[in-house]
Amino acid sequence: MRARRLASIVCLVSLSTSAQSSSSGVVVQAASIIEQSLATLNRGSPVSDVTMKGAYTVTDAHGTQSGTITMVATAAGQGQSTVSLPSGSYTEIRSVSAGSASMIETGPDGVPHAISTQTALSPNPAWFCPALVLASVSSPNYSSSYIGQETLDGEAVHHLAVWWLPASSSSASPTLARFWQQVTQHDIYLDASSLLPVSMTFLLHPYDPKGQPLTTYRGSNLDGTVQLWFSNYQVVQGRPVALHIHGTLKIGIRAVTSDIQISSVTFNTGAIVNMPATVN
Repeated sequence: MRARRLASIVCLVSLSTSAQSSSSGVVVQAASIIEQSLATLNRGSPVSDVTMKGAYTVTDAHGTQSGTITMVATAAGQGQSTVSLPSGSYTEIRSVSAGSASMIETGPDGVPHAISTQTALSPNPAWFCPALVLASVSSPNYSSSYIGQETLDGEAVHHLAVWWLPASSSSASPTLARFWQQVTQHDIYLDASSLLPVSMTFLLHPYDPKGQPLTTYRGSNLDGTVQLWFSNYQVVQGRPVALHIHGTLKIGIRAVTSDIQISSVTFNTGAIVNMPATVN
């Protein structure tokens, strides 16, 4: 399942009144920059769904495989990625709602398996479409923060953080609230001039290929870090779209790289993501 896995921290609690005031200002700044970035990405027409198709190449310790990938995501919080490689076809379906996150994986055997623990929390179902990730902040189930202006790969960027707030987080302890943020946070880097997304990082939580979770709550030493790079922006249906997505997954000293060259993009066609019946 290595090929499929890629085809794929700010504290929540202030300790003083001044810290709370500063945090509020950071949230406002994040909202303003996200609004400006979405105006550039959406060109007046918000994304309700997107379908992307293209060539997919993955390289790990066992070698390199090339094939195709199809990715679908909706503003309702569902996403599906299907990779076809010489070793077989792999499909991952993710869904994030107000109350829970769920994930279904189907491998070469064609049998859907439900992944029900921390693994389902990250990445965002629309990880390949930053416009949908940024737009999720308008939902009460997400929060965001402005980290600051930085330099990334020699270029000036705005660094934002976006994370999911499950229904249970409203009554969660500070420790559990920090946990939710840590495991679901997506760090998004926007070009300081154009405000187009250039990179995104998030945690990827491993699991046994048979669908059995390692533990309910795992330590960060078992989590992988994914960094995506978005480039070759072209205007598609009136909006700028990154047609090249390069990704790196690192778990300890192991690394997997993937490269997606997108050849087809369609927006707002009424695409849906179906959640199949599963075998646990």
